[in-house]
Amino acid sequence: MTSLTPLRDALLELGLEDLIPLPEILATPEVNQLSAEYRHIQKVSAALVELLRERRIQVWEGFWYEEPKHISGEPAEAVLGDMRSYSFDTEAADGLKRVYYVNVNDIRAEHQ
Repeated sequence: MTSLTPLRDALLELGLEDLIPLPEILATPEVNQLSAEYRHIQKVSAALVELLRERRIQVWEGFWYEEPKHISGEPAEAVLGDMRSYSFDTEAADGLKRVYYVNVNDIRAEHQ
């Protein structure tokens, strides 16, 4: 387990609210109330990858105008590790799909 327990807890709590777009994470009260050491995209990314590997979250993606689809494994880890996934600006400029995560205690897709 990581030393980023407050961040992991905040991400899991936030993920109970439905599909959370990655660019919104830092602006949420759950994460914004944490000390500055936790409010970095790289730390959020690392914590989300850990939670994915522990099967505590799932990752979804899709263009903003489409219904997102569940992704898993290496593709899910890749989008969580891609810093462009955490910005609405790069999403629009680069034509990237929007990436979301969710706590599996809220929504759980059947395994693909």
